[in-house]
Amino acid sequence: MTQQQLEAHLWGAANILRGKTAGQDYKNYILSLMFYKRLCDQWENEADEAIAELERQQGKQFNDAQKAVFRARGEHRFNIPDGSRWGDVLAASTNLGEKLTQAMRAVSSANEELRGVFTVDWNQPAPDGSGKPLIPNEVVHALIQHFDNHDLSNASVPADVLGHAYEYLIKKFADDAGAKAGEFFTPPEVVDTLVRILEPQPGDTVYDPTCGSGGMLVHSADYLRENGHHATSAQYFGQEMNWGNAAIGKINSVLHGLEATISAGVSTITDPAFKDAEGKVRKFSLVLANFPFSDEFWWLKPEQQTDDKKKKDKLKKETFSKEGYKDPFGRFGRGTPFRAPPAGYGDYAFILHILASLTDSGRAGVVCPQGVLFRGQPEVEEETGEFDDDGNPVIKRRKADDEHLIRKALLESRLIDAVISLPLNVFYGAGVPACLVILKKQRPPERHEKVLLVYAARHYRELSNQNELRPQDVMRMLVHVQAYGDASEVPALVAQHSQRIREQINAREHDEVERLEAEYAAVAARLAKLETQVAEARAELPKIASKTAREKAEVALAKLEAQRDKVVAKIAERDEKIAEARRRAEDDRRDVAQVGTELGALYGDPDELLKHARVVGIDEIEENEFNLNIPRYVDTFEPEPRIEVPDALKALRSAERALGNAEAALMKLLKGVGYGAD
Repeated sequence: MTQQQLEAHLWGAANILRGKTAGQDYKNYILSLMFYKRLCDQWENEADEAIAELERQQGKQFNDAQKAVFRARGEHRFNIPDGSRWGDVLAASTNLGEKLTQAMRAVSSANEELRGVFTVDWNQPAPDGSGKPLIPNEVVHALIQHFDNHDLSNASVPADVLGHAYEYLIKKFADDAGAKAGEFFTPPEVVDTLVRILEPQPGDTVYDPTCGSGGMLVHSADYLRENGHHATSAQYFGQEMNWGNAAIGKINSVLHGLEATISAGVSTITDPAFKDAEGKVRKFSLVLANFPFSDEFWWLKPEQQTDDKKKKDKLKKETFSKEGYKDPFGRFGRGTPFRAPPAGYGDYAFILHILASLTDSGRAGVVCPQGVLFRGQPEVEEETGEFDDDGNPVIKRRKADDEHLIRKALLESRLIDAVISLPLNVFYGAGVPACLVILKKQRPPERHEKVLLVYAARHYRELSNQNELRPQDVMRMLVHVQAYGDASEVPALVAQHSQRIREQINAREHDEVERLEAEYAAVAARLAKLETQVAEARAELPKIASKTAREKAEVALAKLEAQRDKVVAKIAERDEKIAEARRRAEDDRRDVAQVGTELGALYGDPDELLKHARVVGIDEIEENEFNLNIPRYVDTFEPEPRIEVPDALKALRSAERALGNAEAALMKLLKGVGYGAD
């Protein structure tokens, strides 16, 4: 199978189950079933290859009994216990949900690396109390039969093809889930931007504290492969509070050969999974994260979270004592350089956790709400409206807000290397403006007193439900960050990224066209069959002598032609989608060249560059009271289009004539019904 055929096959399974899980998250069922089938098929493939090699070495063919012995003894990447293989499930006819759940759990129990991967219960009872399973036996049977149509072992589907198909499925589920998709999926263009800014290297320890489906870890491994390294030349770690999402992430890791360690079920803030011998958070050389924005429960364990205001206030009083918040892991609060974040906004809790998780030379890329750039007021003196005995106004000093003090400490510590503002609505379910914050523990001396601010909110593709970063939009951001204000670096960066991005656009165009052809393959086959039937029916008409028989044949032909016309309309729909994919790719290829030219011109015109990116000194940021709101430093003003006076006067006279004509028509109508005589 091609990757696109595999994708169509896998999405076909999703269509079988959609709407049949009573509100349960059906993606976990499909993804876990696909993975279970892959494990079983690969186990059989490994056994077949080992037996074939033994037969070759010994120069003889083994009988079935001998093969069974070798299968039992053979070495496998994962252990699939007797009674829990695909054939065992396929052979069952009743209680399929129970059998499938038992088989998956047996596989999970037999492999330490697969603990927590199979979280779904195919035998879960329906919520109506009837005792029947949530997913009927016939639906489970249909899914098993569907998956049985294709072998998913390496012999038929290489690991990279299956890995890409799995990512495609996650993206499709994200599109289907809408706002909830933000819990497990970050748009790949955003991840790609962060990864290419941070440039993972062999020997890195890569960590995502809120890893969702594991996309940031996978993209880091892809970057290493792209640069000629093995994926396992780095180590990968993740934590995810949602068990289902963590299972998706673990499967993603296995399919891409990452051997990642992913912990699940608890909050990264209250219960960090990775700690050193002293109980402090473990250090990593590279951290990537898209944490939950403005989490108001960041300081509570999941089981403590409540909507009861009295209980919440009591917990808050206990947690945030008069002495201040005491973090048991030393990331913020009492005894650290950073204030504890406010209870209502958890953004800086995640940022400071990430910072505490960096080695002395570590770097991090974090997706944040733009509020972290400017929320929180500095210390101010305010007049109370009262006067002292000498008639002087009474001044009250208001303390600085915690978020202001945290941001100030980060800037004074020279830890923020760059900030990029993103377009609105590029994330699932997050309508608030977002940005990328780049943190580095060790920065080049020439950058030490500076911060790069990039305004990238102007450039995107507008889709029906949300906005999308195009390849050329990613290129803009990468050139700005990697040049860091140095115009001499721009030509080489433009050349480097232009070539790579053109290849990426070509590959995406090919994939999308192939995907559409695979999606409509059954329709195309149906059309070919109908065309043959119509041609045969037409050829038979002149041979029919009987009038009655001829009339019946004509009616049958008309029905066939009507069916064919409907299928032709579907093929026309496919062709239009393909044409649109090609148009979009051609537009992107053209725009890449234009953006490259534009970037070269920008760095030759400092005034124009100020509308897009600027390297700002810490002294200027201090003058702005450590407020990092990008419009304070970058000219984000969009000028009104220039209007020529003669053209404006011409338009005014045209509007006046139209108004006069409308008034005359109205008066004529009014007179016709007896009004307006005087």
